[in-house]
Parts: sequence; structure tokens; C-alpha cells
Amino acid sequence: MTLIELLVAIAIVGILGALLLPAVQHARASARQLICKNQLRQLGLALHEYHGTHSCFPAGSYVMGPSFPMQTGWGWGAMLLPAVEQRALYDAIDFRQGTAVGGNLALIATPVSLWRCPSDVAPDRINAVPLNRPAFNLASGNFCGSEGILSAMSCVRLAAVTDGASQTLMLGERLVQSGEDGSLAFTSAWCGQAAFVDGYEYRSVPHLEASRSTPINVSVTNPFCFGSRHTGGANFAMADGSARFFSESMDSRVFESLGTANGGEVVQVP
Repeated sequence: MTLIELLVAIAIVGILGALLLPAVQHARASARQLICKNQLRQLGLALHEYHGTHSCFPAGSYVMGPSFPMQTGWGWGAMLLPAVEQRALYDAIDFRQGTAVGGNLALIATPVSLWRCPSDVAPDRINAVPLNRPAFNLASGNFCGSEGILSAMSCVRLAAVTDGASQTLMLGERLVQSGEDGSLAFTSAWCGQAAFVDGYEYRSVPHLEASRSTPINVSVTNPFCFGSRHTGGANFAMADGSARFFSESMDSRVFESLGTANGGEVVQVP
């Protein structure tokens, strides 16, 4: 082979590589999206297992406003630990105390891979820096309850989901905001909300309202909107345990309607 032939061969290989790279990247992104969707499906099935035992879904979080007595802060995710092969972590928790009290404070920094979308680039822990408390670590999480089913102090029965379980959001994705850019760090930790003896630290977002004012992927910095690193939308789990990918171009009124359990809206799920 002459030098010219070698250079031509190298150029052809380079062109083929450049053509194949986008296809490979797309295939990897699609695989990550599918893994994320399956994780949400697992959590949805675990919620149904909890419902089968307790005749209702768990509370989105045990949190009440500042003028009410302190609650423990534990959320729906902590209640599911035994059903998702995390019995050892569940047994180590003291549910009589707040999530950020005593030995619980170290436990809530424990990463649980099921709560992390493989497309998110944030670290597996965030560092929360309260104004009047020492900084602490909190496990990162991408999966957040929808307040039609999972809200503060809730106890929703499947029979109360009169809009239809297949047309009601139960869980959805939201981005981890690491705080590495100097902004406040936010996540949706498996534990729920960080609760001290005398107050909550709102760095974990265990549940959100599906609202037309905050449609899917509307912001990468707003901690109160559903969104993901997937192109074009985000994954959600429905109240029947199924998982769906919804486009960020979905009509915001339809999105809001899917967030209610008994709003009486008639919507066509895209």
C-alpha cells in the first residue's frame, strides 16, 4: 500500500467514524431513557405493593407547615425501601425521629441507584448548606411524587383516583441541582424532606404539583418543575403502575389535568 492509499484509507475511516458517532450517541441516550423508564416502573409497582398492604399509597412526605407540630420528614421513597431490595437501609432508620436527627442524618446521605436517572450528570450526593445549621450531605434523586397522589401528609386510596389510574400522574422526573455553580442545591432524595428537631431544610423536593405554569423541562434551575436530561421530554409513572414518556411540547392544560386524581377533567393522554 502506498502512502497515498494509506492516507485515503485513514480519511475514509475518519469519515465513517464521524457518521457513526451521532448514531452511537443516540443509541446510548435511548438506552439511558429506557433504563430510567424501567426504574420509574419499578417504583410504581412498589407503590402498588405498599397500597396492597396498607390499603392506601404512602404519604408523599410527613411534613407540615411551620405553624404546625414538627413531623419526621420521611417521604414515600423511604416507605418503599423494603420492596426495592433496600431492607438493610430501611431497618437502620429510626422512623421515630426526623430524617436529619441522630444517626438518620448519616443515612440520608446514602445513595440508592434506583432513584438516579442514568442521564443525570450531577454527583450522587448534594451538599446542603443551611443558614443556621452545619452543612450536611443528602443523597441525590431524580424521581419526585406528583401531588395528586403523593403530597404532604396524604393517604390516597386507589378508589379515590376517579380520573382513572392510567390517566393520573404518580411519579415524575426532575433534575438534580448540585449547587456547584454557586446556586442553591436541590434534589429529590429517597428519604423525603430533611427534618431537624425544630425545623425543616427544604433542599429535597419529594413531591411537586403538575402545573401549567411549570410545564415539563421549562427550566433547568427551577426546583419546582418536572424535567430531565432526556431530549424532548421526561419519564413519568402513572397511578396504575405503568410508565410513560411525555413530550415537553404537551399541552400545559393536559399536563395539569393529568396531575389531578379526581379533578373530573376529560383528557386524551398523548
